[in-house]
Amino acid sequence: MLTAALLAGCGTPDLAGEAASPAPVGQAAASPPATPETTPTPSPDATDTSEAAAAPDETDAAQQPGGSKAADVAFARKMVPHHLQALEMARIAQTRAGDPWVGQFAAKVATARDADIRTFKGWLDMWGAEPLPRDHAMPGTQTRAEIEALAKLNGPSFDRKYVTLMIEHDNGAIKLARAEQADGSFDGAKALATATVTALGAEVKELKKYRDLLD
Repeated sequence: MLTAALLAGCGTPDLAGEAASPAPVGQAAASPPATPETTPTPSPDATDTSEAAAAPDETDAAQQPGGSKAADVAFARKMVPHHLQALEMARIAQTRAGDPWVGQFAAKVATARDADIRTFKGWLDMWGAEPLPRDHAMPGTQTRAEIEALAKLNGPSFDRKYVTLMIEHDNGAIKLARAEQADGSFDGAKALATATVTALGAEVKELKKYRDLLD
């Protein structure tokens, strides 16, 4: 078994560091949103030439409620289904993994992603927005067929596939987080994006180290 080989001296990837708790929320989620300034009420005879406010999307650059920008809203809308897929894959690993390391890794992923999903949903509720659909195509996400195929694997074959898919998945989440770092304006979302880049980057290194032991 791979676990025995690791314990014999090959070295098991250490999940006690940053990769053990990817994307910690920390103070980012606790920071209250900035209170938007009060806009003077126009006089009854004033002519309103502005266009109707559009629902938050990935291209709207207008300022959103709570001191957020459209980039912040788009980040949260994407990260909820992105993390939900990682959570689904982690739960599959609880019964399909062959190596205990993979099962333990998946359990830690599930805990971290669940915490961040709650944070993102809280922001979306505050902004009056909804997450993107569960199977919305994004960087690093898998198709429904790929997830179903993963769920049919067992033991070593599952371990290899899960680790490979999680490397892709984490790199996709990092890409989304870097876009928030570059374009976002909401302090909480930017802080969580920075934490995501750091923690998932460390997680990818651990996954690659483990995959090297499989080769």
